[in-house]
Amino acid sequence: MTGDHIWPKGTFGLAFPQFLERHGLEARGDVEPLLGGEDNRIGRIATDRGDVVIREYLNSGLDKVRAELDLVGHLARDGFPTPGPVPSLIGEPVAVVGGNPIAVFPFVPGDVPAAMTPDLARQCGTLLARMHAGTEDWTDERIPVIDRRGILEQAADSDVDLAGADRWRTETRAFLDRHAEDLALLDGLPSGPIHHDLHRQNLLVEDGDVTAVLDFDELNRGPLLIDLARCLHYLALEQPDRRLPAALAQAVIAGYEHVRPLRITELELLPLAFDLAGIVDAAGCIMWAAPRLGLTGVDDCHSWQAYLANREAR
Repeated sequence: MTGDHIWPKGTFGLAFPQFLERHGLEARGDVEPLLGGEDNRIGRIATDRGDVVIREYLNSGLDKVRAELDLVGHLARDGFPTPGPVPSLIGEPVAVVGGNPIAVFPFVPGDVPAAMTPDLARQCGTLLARMHAGTEDWTDERIPVIDRRGILEQAADSDVDLAGADRWRTETRAFLDRHAEDLALLDGLPSGPIHHDLHRQNLLVEDGDVTAVLDFDELNRGPLLIDLARCLHYLALEQPDRRLPAALAQAVIAGYEHVRPLRITELELLPLAFDLAGIVDAAGCIMWAAPRLGLTGVDDCHSWQAYLANREAR
């Protein structure tokens, strides 16, 4: 651990051998930084029981992390391909060090796929549906609920000072007005815990098969259809023209319906949910992340580009 040029989010303030002893593990070697995870500091270290990954949550509170780890542990025990937390010797899945929650996970072999293929897209849809089916009766008040219409109301009334902001505010208000009834219908669809961040870079793949779905840090409770729409939104973001590729979208939906067939109302509202995923993501980017990302105009926001490209394509 020699500095931020290796640890892009700073170094762990952690004595690894002593920390791992709490989990019944003996450290063997130094910790290696792992890239990825915008809101976390992640490292891999060898132990007497195999390699493990240590994850420090930089932006999530303890209650939210506990809720996430409880759900992830449940999924892992149910055979879902995600690493469940390694508990401490007293059964705790998370510790707090330096004010931040820290958890330990078994290392899972695999690589982030270089590109999304129809086969991987189908697997993503299947895994998303497996998650939804496997947590159908899961209730946990610690899991947050996102007020998507509230975010758009805030965006429409915001004083963001970027090039093109007036058009963005007008379009956001028009979206709310145009879809008021259907947005209300979304709230009545089947709901539960949703991953909310299922994209290529949160997958590990080996020999063509997904070995792990990672990063449940955006876990929230909402209409299951939103999770599917977010997956489609990420497919669009990866395209140079931000247009949703039909073949990949169809593969995701087919994989999903293989496990959990969509209701007629869900199928009817999927285009709206897809637009909602894009315009809400754009609102967050434009209102809260623009300075950090160096955006000078709303048209620099990739999610806004994707929303416009797909809305105007229909």
